[in-house]
Amino acid sequence: MVTVKQSTAEVKELSQCLLVKWNHVMPLPSAFQSELQRWMNYWKRQLPISASSVTSLLTFHADATFFPNLRELLKILAVLPVGSVEAERSFSCLRRIHNWLRNTMATEKLSDLAVIAMHGHEVPISKADICKRYMDLHPR
Repeated sequence: MVTVKQSTAEVKELSQCLLVKWNHVMPLPSAFQSELQRWMNYWKRQLPISASSVTSLLTFHADATFFPNLRELLKILAVLPVGSVEAERSFSCLRRIHNWLRNTMATEKLSDLAVIAMHGHEVPISKADICKRYMDLHPR
């Protein structure tokens, strides 16, 4: 779908890169250029869809008869791992928050604390304001 908004030269460059990298898994690498052109024309005729997943593209749009190469590329895209930096950062943050001393913490509270710990530097938070709001909510 991204290819619809790109120029012909950009699509040709993209297809060359894909051919170099993935031609060994394509069923018909010699037909990839024309297949990509058909894919672009297909999406020009379709109604725009807001957020589509790779699996829905595979299920509803990437027909194995008309788009065999693109179907294989979409299968690869569906199983490629996403970058792990954010996941590793969140796991490290959760490990610092949810230790053996705090193992009975509720999921919602743990989630809120993790978001504050990971993104707290982006939003200025005053500890005094937090304490005041907590004391206002829970007077003793």
